[in-house]
Amino acid sequence: MKSEGPVRRRPGRPPKTEAGDTKAELVEAALRLFAQKGYTGTSIRAIAREVGLSESVLYAHFASKQDIFDAAMATLGPQGLVSGQEKLDPELADDDPAAYIRALVAHVLDAWDSPSGRLFVSLMVRDGLVHSASIGDTIARSMSEMGPLFQRWIDTGRIPPDLGRPADLAWALFGPIGQARLLWLHADAAPGERREARERALRHTELFIRAVFREQRESPDG
Repeated sequence: MKSEGPVRRRPGRPPKTEAGDTKAELVEAALRLFAQKGYTGTSIRAIAREVGLSESVLYAHFASKQDIFDAAMATLGPQGLVSGQEKLDPELADDDPAAYIRALVAHVLDAWDSPSGRLFVSLMVRDGLVHSASIGDTIARSMSEMGPLFQRWIDTGRIPPDLGRPADLAWALFGPIGQARLLWLHADAAPGERREARERALRHTELFIRAVFREQRESPDG
């Protein structure tokens, strides 16, 4: 049975096989402390101590506190929409776009509904980071990076070309899902709120698929 408290390690650089786990633990520890004390009130030393590491070992994984926050942003923020594609079979996007979108949304919801994901969004809201220019830029960049996927579906006739620009289609899909996250997938969310977020996100996904993909919009008789 896994211990409830932090695992204490001996100082030193961890083996490469443990590097990914160590980085993930450091990000989770940082998010817990950011939520308790705020970003500015959390020190590198405190993050290292939270998981039983020395500062020198932490610096072997992250160059700075900002670097840790950026790692959290990459997986739990808007960029997670793009990185989530790496977990999926790329052939599914061509074989069954609707199934691909359902899988991508499910992957994103799993990350956002994790303890770290809910801590992250609460931190963003509490510290006013959702209104920062950098977050707006990150969202816009993420939608642009999703654009080639939608462009491919337009080019192959899966999506009518007059529906909108690829980045706008990405926003039409993920904008409402992101709103559901802000409302119901925060650190203090009750189980019912979390279910509501998922159900709304999945209903919206089906609505988007029926509205956008040509094979879903047209009857078998054309």
